[in-house]
Order: sequence, then C-alpha cells, then structure tokens
Amino acid sequence: MIRRLAPVVAFVLLPVLGACAAPAKEPMLKDPARWPLAGLKGVSVQGGLPEEAELALARIKVGPHDLTAWINPSGLCGLSGEGWSVNADLTRSDAAEPTREDGFAGPAEPEVGGAHESKVSLFCTPTRMLIRVEGETSKPSVSGNAVAQVYKGGLNAVVGTPEARRESLPGATVTPGG
Repeated sequence: MIRRLAPVVAFVLLPVLGACAAPAKEPMLKDPARWPLAGLKGVSVQGGLPEEAELALARIKVGPHDLTAWINPSGLCGLSGEGWSVNADLTRSDAAEPTREDGFAGPAEPEVGGAHESKVSLFCTPTRMLIRVEGETSKPSVSGNAVAQVYKGGLNAVVGTPEARRESLPGATVTPGG
C-alpha cells in the first residue's frame, strides 16, 4: 500500500516544493489591477496633480514640505511637492533584491524605484510607498492613506493599505486626523 502511494505523494508534493524554491522571474506587477495601491480611495489635494498622476493617495506635511503621494494605475507611483515631482514605474521587470529601507519595519520587498528631490526620498515597492524627509520634524501631519513617525532627525511616512501601514510603521505617531 505504501509503495503504491509513494508515487502519488511525490507527484503532489514535488510541484508544491518546487514552487516554493523557484525564484520569480516575471515582472513584479504586470497586471496593474493587482497593484494594492490602485485599490485605495483617493484624497483631494490643493493645487492639482502632476500630468502623469491620476489619483492622489495621501498628503504629508512636515516643516516647509507639503507633499502629495499619488499613483497612476498604469503602474506609476509618485510624489510631488512645490514645483517638483518624482515617480517610479512599478511595472518594470528589473527589480532589485528584496530590501527594507532604514527606519521601516515589515517585509523585505523588491524596491522598484527610488527617487529624491532635495531632502525628500521616495521608495516604491509592490505594496507600499515609503517616504523619507531628511532634517525636518516640525508640525508633521498626514491625511489619506498614510501614517508617519519621526526617525533619526527626519520624518518617515508610509502610504498603502492599513495592513501595509501597520507593518511598516507599527509605532506611527502621526496618523490621519491625529
């Protein structure tokens, strides 16, 4: 009986074990409909959005910075401020090794894009946007799909689903309406 079941067990287990060990070779998010950020409710912002943006997800203020985190469901994740905008294409296939930015908790994910403008940095992953404002901590506030906390003399913010925000900044002290 055991000899007859062994091939069946091997037939069932080998594909499962192989799937766990096989590296993902396809682009991270070929289908923008699977992009977790695209499912979030947008927020209204003053001054409008950059041309390439379609939906504002959050507003982050600290010191003189008034930032808008935005997406374009075709695969762009972006951040804009007074007179500037940066973005990353989440559909590109040359993703880096999984990493976790300093000051953020949660899973290590392939970082699709990093961009910066002066003291502001944006890191996009398949599930969240990580924003760092260097050297600014005064009067922080967020609205929309974001949380933030002061870290090493600056502000770290996460834009994403409630789960992504809890994972990445479990000790967030700056919350929408808080």
